[in-house]
Amino acid sequence: MESTDQALLYLLDLRLQARGRPEATRIIDRCLRLLTQSRSADPATLAGLDQELQQLREDLERRFGPPKAHRIH
Repeated sequence: MESTDQALLYLLDLRLQARGRPEATRIIDRCLRLLTQSRSADPATLAGLDQELQQLREDLERRFGPPKAHRIH
């Protein structure tokens, strides 16, 4: 399975889990839109999506703080 397909399935699963939480649903929907648009985007559109992805990162960092380092056991 392609990694974008896996990401799509993951986001759809998260969306089901987020039912009843409008803010979480909006964030997931934003991610879904970016992912689906990127699948058939030309280079100019990809550049715009990259800017939007950076904005999403900044929004999430403001809300939840910087990403934590992953530990591997």
